Amino acid sequence: MRRHRHKSITTVRQPMMLSRIKRNNFWMRFRVVLFIAGIAAGVLAIIFFGFPLVEDLIKGVDPSLRYQPKVEASFSLDEEGAPKAIKSEEMYFDKKYQLKNEPYIDGDNIIFTTQVQKGNIQQLDGVVVYNTRTGEERLLANTEKKYNNFISPVLSGNIAVYLDSLVTGGGRILGYDLEKDEQFLIKEYAYAPPGLSISGDRLAFMQWAGEETQRLYIYNVETREPATIKLYEPTTGNSNVDISQSDMVWAVEDGKGNSVLKRIAFDGDTSTFDDYNFGNTVYGPKTNGKQIVFRTEKNSSSCTLMISTEGGEPAKLAEGVFDYDIGDNFVAYSKDGQIYVAYTNSTDTVKLTNDVTRNRLASANGNGVCYYDETDKSTENAVLDEVVQYAYVPGN
Repeated sequence: MRRHRHKSITTVRQPMMLSRIKRNNFWMRFRVVLFIAGIAAGVLAIIFFGFPLVEDLIKGVDPSLRYQPKVEASFSLDEEGAPKAIKSEEMYFDKKYQLKNEPYIDGDNIIFTTQVQKGNIQQLDGVVVYNTRTGEERLLANTEKKYNNFISPVLSGNIAVYLDSLVTGGGRILGYDLEKDEQFLIKEYAYAPPGLSISGDRLAFMQWAGEETQRLYIYNVETREPATIKLYEPTTGNSNVDISQSDMVWAVEDGKGNSVLKRIAFDGDTSTFDDYNFGNTVYGPKTNGKQIVFRTEKNSSSCTLMISTEGGEPAKLAEGVFDYDIGDNFVAYSKDGQIYVAYTNSTDTVKLTNDVTRNRLASANGNGVCYYDETDKSTENAVLDEVVQYAYVPGN
């Protein structure tokens, strides 16, 4: 009899899935992390809020003040020492005065000479004072021209000074009282026109008195008293003099290629010679009473400009300079057809004009700058409507 083998039947338990075990472990760890984070947050809250709250309550201080936003006491976009914007305006007359010769700025006023009587011959026969604040101009009514042209005007308060000049040489230095509307004679001259410089009641000028003779004068425009300060004889030619409230400067040449600075300091009604040693290449010095600026070349359309403060060692201010002048806290100069303002009490230099224009400096005095915009000037026409711009330099 054939025996059959029977397969045994057994029951096997399936193992727990691995993913379910991982999920259980993840949630357990997550609960632990949350528990620890809660404890940490509580501790931080006690440190940053609980302790200060108790401290404020002990001191009797309103706790809400601690969490108000803090505001700086003052805020300005202009950092200390940063250059401030300088805005230029045009002195415009709608072609009433096309010629605006040698505009000189003094406070709210700009003085210039011009042609009033129209004709075939160009002559500067009028003196005009323009007020930059009101936009009004005043043609001085009682000027009397004896020679060819009124030139070189300067202004100090209510006193204007200008030259009545002969083209061939010689002429008169004239003053004009703006309050009295009265012209007066200061001095006749027989040679080249002197350069005028005025500050307060003092007018200074270097005048040729012969082929090899120059005299340095100071004239009080209030009392109308002249004084000869220095006689140079013989001389090959000294620079123009420049005057401020506290000093005046000029350069003396020795005929051997040397040019040195000379200076007179004012103390009330007294004055003393107080020279600074800036070397032997000092030309065209200008002063504001604290700083002196000068060039190191005698005749150059591209010079090196130097500056000294209170007689200290001169430092280079700029190179490639065409012309320059000095104000209360700045030096204005033109270079490559652009006008620059360099502050004397910092290292900041501001470009007053832009590259699409061509400009030439006319004057700087006090806090004002005056310059010609010659962008549209034609070389084919001798007379055009000259464009004169002016600007006021903020303190720095």
